[in-house]
Amino acid sequence: MVKIVNTLITIICVFILFVSGISCTSKSNPPELGKQIFTVQRGNLAITVSVDGNLEMPQAYDLLFGAPGNVEDVLVEEGDFVKAGTILARLDDTTERLDIRSANGDVQKVLSDLYETVPRLPQFPINGPDSGSGLGYPVYYPNATAFTSFAWTQDEVYKAHELFRLNKYVESASELDVAVADLNLCIKIFEDTINNSQSGLGNIAPLINQDETSLLVQQYYPFAAIYIRELRQLVYSIKQGQADMEKIQELIAQGKYEEAAPLFELLLGQVDDIGKVVIRDINVIETHNYTTIYGEDLCLSLYGAAEDSLNKAFIALGKHGLDSPEFNSNLRIAQHEMALCNGILGTNDYVLQHGLSLKAEQEYKLNLQNAIVGLENKKDDLLKTVILAPFDGTVVSVGVKKNDVLSAMDYSSKTAVQLVDTSQIKFTGLVDEIDILKIKTGQKATISVDAVPDKIFTGTVSFISPYGSKDTGNVVKFAVTIKLDPADVELKGGLTATADIAVYDVQDVLLVPLSAVTTTPAGSFVTVTDETTGQTEERKVVLGNQNYQFAELLSGLKEGDSVIIEEKVVGAPVITTPPHGPPGGGPPGG
Repeated sequence: MVKIVNTLITIICVFILFVSGISCTSKSNPPELGKQIFTVQRGNLAITVSVDGNLEMPQAYDLLFGAPGNVEDVLVEEGDFVKAGTILARLDDTTERLDIRSANGDVQKVLSDLYETVPRLPQFPINGPDSGSGLGYPVYYPNATAFTSFAWTQDEVYKAHELFRLNKYVESASELDVAVADLNLCIKIFEDTINNSQSGLGNIAPLINQDETSLLVQQYYPFAAIYIRELRQLVYSIKQGQADMEKIQELIAQGKYEEAAPLFELLLGQVDDIGKVVIRDINVIETHNYTTIYGEDLCLSLYGAAEDSLNKAFIALGKHGLDSPEFNSNLRIAQHEMALCNGILGTNDYVLQHGLSLKAEQEYKLNLQNAIVGLENKKDDLLKTVILAPFDGTVVSVGVKKNDVLSAMDYSSKTAVQLVDTSQIKFTGLVDEIDILKIKTGQKATISVDAVPDKIFTGTVSFISPYGSKDTGNVVKFAVTIKLDPADVELKGGLTATADIAVYDVQDVLLVPLSAVTTTPAGSFVTVTDETTGQTEERKVVLGNQNYQFAELLSGLKEGDSVIIEEKVVGAPVITTPPHGPPGGGPPGG
């Protein structure tokens, strides 16, 4: 019987083997799909949009001369790094400098022509109107332009103090430079008031000293004596203020900022006090209703000072560049000196009151304005012979050499120097229309560059095109620009790169791997296990945002719960550790 049973079993096995190809011999069972346990915990979730593109350098310029001429010198070569304001190349500027001298002469001629047509100031005898004496009455007082220069000074001192408080010491010292120069203008106006030989005060002033006053002056002109002494004291106070400013500048240059700070506080009060005296002495014009005129010497002196300051500015420009404090301060000083010169002439009521017709006065102003415009044009022509670096950058190519002749036909089209700012890098790429509404300006991004595989760069979305265009595959894409943050790696324009833009970023939330979630029409479910008893339970969960690996857990589980991750494909890797770290540091997703 046993043999019959064994025979039947053998026949059945053979039949089954024949039909199904499965052996009935003893073999190990096929391995079960792998299972892992994931403990629900908190982490960071980042969702990114990946964009392919290239690096570009927005600060890349072809620099050209502004005028034809012979190339005098080329001061850079390929590969040189230059600072903003550096002179890169220049033309022979002999003609332009001669033109500036000629234009300067035109301005001075207009000034001289004016004073040849203005009568001398009326002089009143020292012993009264009928005495016949030639000593003049004090009718020559400071024009209100004296306060203009002092008002500039007040603004500059307060600005210098504010810059000092912000630890911008070089800029603070530069403001004090301009303030000292503006006080010089104020001093010139008051000293001319006291000493000009054509004025009543100028005739009386030599008779007045610190110890005693001429009895004749005391008898007939007590006000003049007092006023001259007051003006002298004012000039002394202004000069003391200048000395205090220079002391602060010296301490700043030596790095002794703690010593300079209290002196700054004292200077503010000192300037305010001087300003009150200036206003009081300027008001003498209105109080006593004296007409005023300023002599040719004072205006020409101011104009000459402006020319000297302008020359100093040009020298500073050549040595230190466009942004140097020396260039900017001297340029401002020159502007102030010219403004005062024009202000003095423009407010001269005496010109109209004593023999110069309105038509002639208007013609004078027009001639002066034309001469000044001509001078400014010649200065612009001089600047066209120089190429300055508009920013810090690297010289990429040099297209001219010394003694080259640039004709009127080709100077405006021939690149002299090509300059690139390698520190300013941006990424440009195209984003599919399905993702474009997720991207906003200001979002952070990480950029990987194919040529620098071991380095991750960071940046910020700075531009999103409002208009998309179709590519060859008929897919609408939008241009996106990302400005890269400064990095210690020198990048080059045109390099291939990929940017991951963080469109959603949240920290310290409950996370669950997507590989643990089963989604059905009834909702999302996970299998929760009790590792102690081995019992399992199917539980419904509510998920929030998710990337390719993890989902934000809104409800259904708590921190510390254990869920089962089932491999959907044999051998597939399973992520069981949630991302931690700074925003944007999570795994990429779409």
